[in-house]
Amino acid sequence: MSKRFSTGQSNTLLNYFQSPKSSNGKDVKQNGAGKRDLVSNKDEGDVSPVQAKKRKKTTIIDSDSDDEHLPIQPTSKKSKNGKKRPVSDSDSESSDSDSKPAEKSLKLSASKTNEKSAAKAAPIVSDLNTNWLHNRLDFLQPDKIRDVNKRRPDDPDYDPRTLYIPQSFLEKQTPAMRQWWVLKSTHMDSVLFFKVGKFYELYHMDAVVGVTQLGFSYMKGEFAHSGFPESAYHKMANALIEKGFKVARTEQTETPEMMAERCKKQGRATKFDKVVNREICQISTKATCVYTAQLPDAMHSQSCYMYAIAEKDVTGSQRRFGICFIDTSIGVFKLAEFDDDKHCSKLLVCLSEYPPGLILTERKKLSSKLKLILNTNYRDVRRESLAPESQFYGASTTIEKLLNGNYFRNESNDLCLPEVLKNVTDGYNAKPEFELMVKALGGCLWYLHDSKLDIQVVSLGKFEIYQPLEMNVREKSPRSCMILDSVTIVNLNLLGEENSLQKTLDYCQTAFGKRLLTQWICRPLCVVEKIKERQEAVQELVKNTSLLKDAQDVLKKLPDLERQLAKIHTYGNKFFAQDHPDSRAVFYEAATYSKRRIGDLLKTLQGFELAQNLCPLFKGCQSSLLKRLTQFKPDGHYVDLTELLLFFKHAFDQEEAQKEGKIIPKPGVDENYDQAQDAIKAVTKKLDEYLVELQQFFGCKVTYFGSDKKRFQIDIPESHTKKVTSEYQLEGTKKGAKPSKRYSTSRSRQLLAEMMKAESERAKVIQDLNRRIFQKFSEKREQWEQAIDCITVLDVLCSLAQYACNFGQDICIPEIEPMGNSDKIVIENGRHPCITNIDNFVPNDTKMGVADFANILLITGPNMGGKSTLMRQIAIICIMAHMGGYVPASGCTLSLIDRIFTRLGAHDDIVQGQSTFLVELSEAAVMLHHATPHSLVLLDELGRGTSTHDGNAIATAYVEKLTTINCRTLFSTHYHSLVDHFEARRDVQLGHMACMVENDDDPTEESVTFLYKMARGRCPKSYGFNVARLSGLKHCIVSRGREISKQLENESKSRQVFRDLFTSSVATIRSAMSKLSLS
Repeated sequence: MSKRFSTGQSNTLLNYFQSPKSSNGKDVKQNGAGKRDLVSNKDEGDVSPVQAKKRKKTTIIDSDSDDEHLPIQPTSKKSKNGKKRPVSDSDSESSDSDSKPAEKSLKLSASKTNEKSAAKAAPIVSDLNTNWLHNRLDFLQPDKIRDVNKRRPDDPDYDPRTLYIPQSFLEKQTPAMRQWWVLKSTHMDSVLFFKVGKFYELYHMDAVVGVTQLGFSYMKGEFAHSGFPESAYHKMANALIEKGFKVARTEQTETPEMMAERCKKQGRATKFDKVVNREICQISTKATCVYTAQLPDAMHSQSCYMYAIAEKDVTGSQRRFGICFIDTSIGVFKLAEFDDDKHCSKLLVCLSEYPPGLILTERKKLSSKLKLILNTNYRDVRRESLAPESQFYGASTTIEKLLNGNYFRNESNDLCLPEVLKNVTDGYNAKPEFELMVKALGGCLWYLHDSKLDIQVVSLGKFEIYQPLEMNVREKSPRSCMILDSVTIVNLNLLGEENSLQKTLDYCQTAFGKRLLTQWICRPLCVVEKIKERQEAVQELVKNTSLLKDAQDVLKKLPDLERQLAKIHTYGNKFFAQDHPDSRAVFYEAATYSKRRIGDLLKTLQGFELAQNLCPLFKGCQSSLLKRLTQFKPDGHYVDLTELLLFFKHAFDQEEAQKEGKIIPKPGVDENYDQAQDAIKAVTKKLDEYLVELQQFFGCKVTYFGSDKKRFQIDIPESHTKKVTSEYQLEGTKKGAKPSKRYSTSRSRQLLAEMMKAESERAKVIQDLNRRIFQKFSEKREQWEQAIDCITVLDVLCSLAQYACNFGQDICIPEIEPMGNSDKIVIENGRHPCITNIDNFVPNDTKMGVADFANILLITGPNMGGKSTLMRQIAIICIMAHMGGYVPASGCTLSLIDRIFTRLGAHDDIVQGQSTFLVELSEAAVMLHHATPHSLVLLDELGRGTSTHDGNAIATAYVEKLTTINCRTLFSTHYHSLVDHFEARRDVQLGHMACMVENDDDPTEESVTFLYKMARGRCPKSYGFNVARLSGLKHCIVSRGREISKQLENESKSRQVFRDLFTSSVATIRSAMSKLSLS
C-alpha cells in the first residue's frame, strides 16, 4: 500500500513536502502537514525538485482514500541563496518513496500521538490566474500557431492534433519538460496525464483543465501545474472523458537503473538522455474506452460507438458508403457497404440505432451532403478528419496491416483470420464490392493504433457484417423486422433517458441486457411466428411472478460479462504483454492492479457460476423460447459451463490469489509451471539420494545447511569427520555442545547450480503465469459468449414482463396478424406507454381497416387537445406489439407493419438552409415514395409554413395519394376545408379530439375543457382563441381577432354556397327555390 508522505530524500516530488520557512529562516508550523511546491527557474519548463530537509514528523495518507484526488494547497520554499535550486531529473526519479500533498482528510500520522493534521491551507496561486507561461508563448498565439508540419489552421491539410514547437525552445527545457513538450506536440488535442514517480502531473494548458474541470489547485511557479496520485487515475480520467475530453495516459517505461545502464551503453549521453523514458500507453475518449486494471469501471451501460465513414459518388444524387463502427468496450466491429439515397437514409438509421461518440472521416473527401448531415444532426459528437492513406488507410494498406500484425496470431504464431475478413478480402486486396468498407475499417485501425488500443480491441477478432435496413420496402418482402428511420426514432422519442420508450421498458438487470433492449426497440420483429414466440415467453413470466423474481434476482448479481470478457482477453494476450507500452510501464500501484485483474477473473467466473442457477429455475417452463435460452442440450442452447467452471475453481487457490495478487496453479493446470516444478523436484530427489549416500558413508546423521547461494553445505558432526577426503572443501565450522563442520563437494555444488537454474526457470514461468491463466479463460471465449447471448435475451424478456407487471392499468398481449389485403389496427382503451405520471390519463380506442373504419383517419380538434399525443401513442403501441411484449390497452389486434413514417412537430433546418415547409415536404415525399399498403404513416398538420390556400391544396392532394396506397394513416389537420373534401368519402374516416366549450360567443371568456377523447366525426372549430387567451394576449387583440375570424368564416361560407349553387343541377336548384318559397 503506497503512502502519501515519506521520509525519503531523493523523491521526484519531494520538494512539494518541505517544511515551509519564513523569511528569517525559521520553520513555519502549518498543522504538521508538508506542502507541495513547484520549482521555477530561468528554464521555463523546469519541474525539478528542491532537496528535502529531514522532518521530525511525517504525515502518511492511505492511497486508497476516497478523497485522495483533492490536493492540498502549496507553499513555497527557497534555498539559502534565495533561489530555487533544481535537482537533476534522474535524481528526482530514483526513489520509489514518492510523496504527494495530503488530501482534505489526512487519515494516518507517523507521530506517536497520531494527531489529526489539518488538510487545507490558503492557496499560493489564484485559480483565476490567466497570465501563465503557455498564454505568453509566441508559438501558441492564435496568429502564430502551426501544426507539426508548420501548416497554419487555414491550410486544408492542417492537423489540429499536432503543434509545431521551435527547437530553440525545446533546447532550453529541462529533460522532463522537454519530454512533455515533445509528447504534447503530437497530441495537442489530448490532456496529458504525465507520470512523475507515483503521480500524474498536468502542465500548462492541461493543468488549467485539471483546475477548472477536476477542482485541482495550481502549484506555485511561473507555469501552470497541477496533478494527482496514480491511485486516483480512474476517477480523474473518467471525469474528463465524461466531459468530452481526450485523455492520454503517459507512463514511465524505465527505472532510474535502466536509464543509467542505457546512458552507459550510449557512451556520451546528453542531458536530455539522462531522464527516464516515458511513453503514451492509452488515449481514451467516450467512444474509445477500453476498460483495464487502470480504468476498471464503466460510466454507462450503453454503448458509445466510434465510426469511420468512407464515401464516393455513384450516379445522380445517390452515394455509396463504407462504414465501420465499434463498441471498443466489448471489441465488436460492425462493417457495411451500401448505396444510399439523396437523404442518406440508411446511414442515418445506422447512426440512430448505434449512437456515435466519435466520427472519423477522410480529410478533404467529405461530401457537402454528409458534412451538412453531420453538422446538423451530430454537431455535438466529436469528429476528427484523418489524412488519406497515412491515417485513413486505403483498403490494401488496411489488409496489409491486419495480416502482418499480431492481431490474429495464436500462441504458435499462426495466422487465424476471422471469417468475415476472409470473405471480404482477396489476398492483400479487398474485393471490389467491399473496398469502401475495408477502407473505413482502416480509418478505425489507425485511430486505435494511435490510441494504443489496437491490440486489445482488434485481436478479439469479433467482426460482423451490418445489414442496413432496405428503405424501399416495396423491393423486399417479407421482412425480418420493421423499419424505423432516424426521423421516426427521434419523433417518437424511442431512445434516451427522459420519457423515452427505452427508459419506460428498461427493467433489465444486466448492462448487456440494456444494450440489447435498445436494438429490439430500433428493430421490432416483422415475423408473426417470432413475435408469438416472444409473447409466449413474456406471458409465462408475467403469470409466474415468483419465477420472474427469482430470475431477476440472479440476473442483477451478474457483472457486465460482455465487457469482462474483453478485459480478460487483454490481460491474457501474449503480444500485449510483450509489445505494448503498458508492458514496459513502471506502476507504483502494480500490486493493486494485479489484484484487480485477478478480481476481474474471479468476478467473471462467479458471474457465470451464478448464471448456471437459471437452468434449474426454468426446468419445467412451457415456452419454447425460454427452454432454448435456459436449458442445456438437447432441450436448449444454453451451454453447460459446469466442467469449465470446476476447472478454474480447482486450478488455483482463489482466495490466496486475490489476497496476494498472483496465481499459483495446482498440478495439471499449467504445463510450463508443472515442468518447472518437476525440474525442482528432480533436483530435490537427487539431493535426498546424495544425503542418504553421505549418511551411509559417515555412519551418522548428516544434514544440509545454508541459504540462497550457500545452500546444501554438508553439515557433519565433528566426531565423524575423520572420513573426510580431499574432495570435501571446508566451508565453516560450528562450535558449542554439538560441534560440526560444514563442507561442499563438487557434487553438492553441481546440485546447487541445478537447483538455482530450475528455480530461475520457475521464476520466469511465474512472472508470466497470471497472463497464461487469463489466456486459458479466453481460449473458451466462444462458450462464454454463447452463454452470454442466452442470458442477454432472457434479461430483455424479463424486462418486458416486469414492465407489464408494474404498469397498473389495462394491459394485454396483442393479437398479431400477417400482412394481407385488409391490414388493420384495433386498439381498445389504449394508453401512452411512456406517460405514467398522470393519474387521470384518458384512454382511447382506435379502429382502422375494419368495417366502417377506413385505413386513413383525419383527426381534427382544438389546439392542445391531444392529437399528437394520440398519434404517438398508437405508433408506440404498434412498436411494442412487434417487440413481442404486452401493450397498454385492454385489447389490441393489428396486422404486421413493415415501416412507420412520422412527420410530427414543426422545425426548420438552419444549417442546411431549409425552411419548415421544405423540411416537412421533403419528409412527406419520402413517405409517398416508400410507403406500402402495410405501412403506418403519421402526419401532423402537413401544409403549414406556406399560405393557407397552398397548404390546404397540398394537404388535400397528399391525402388523395394516400388513399391510392391505402396504408394505415393518422393525419391531423386544422384545415376544415380539407375535411369538407373527404367528408363523404368511404376510404377516409373522420375523428376529432372532443372538448366542452363555455362562453363560446365571448372570446375573452371562452373556456375550453379538453376531454382528450377521440370521437367520430369532425370538430367544428380549432378553438385557437382559447390558446391565444391562455398565452396572455390582451383581450382587445383576442376580441378583434375573433371579429376578423367571423368575417372570414362568413365569407368562406358564402363562397361555398355560391360554388354549390352554380355547380348543382337544375332540378336541385328548383327544389331549393321551392323550399324557400314554401318557407
